[in-house]
Amino acid sequence: MDLTNLKIGTVFTNAQLMEKFGVSNSGGMRRSRKNNVLILVHKKDSVYQDRWQDGKLLYTGMGLKGDQDVNFGQNKTLAQSKTNGVAVLLFNNPMPNVYEYEGEVVLAGKPFYEKQRDESNKERQVVIFPLCFKS
Repeated sequence: MDLTNLKIGTVFTNAQLMEKFGVSNSGGMRRSRKNNVLILVHKKDSVYQDRWQDGKLLYTGMGLKGDQDVNFGQNKTLAQSKTNGVAVLLFNNPMPNVYEYEGEVVLAGKPFYEKQRDESNKERQVVIFPLCFKS
């Protein structure tokens, strides 16, 4: 997929994300095998505690309940993104049906685990992916 014309700040609806990138209609991590991309969506009002720290986005892996596993689903795709050739694109979701393109990101360190609360407010282990913008 040609990403050269994709401009930072471009806003998409959910339907436009699905059409342009060939991804599913929901989820914070959406992969398109056909287009070899992984869309990451982050938003502030979420059970996932994504945060910026020292110039890196600490992005929480997939899974709303229970412990997460770095080798499960799209967590594995993101964990292997340095070698699997998948382009990882970051979008901010500031309000319903608004997805603002922030840029292509890469792993900026090894994924690690930390404790967070799940959607049922139970403590669990989540995977954290340190990400930075691709230079």
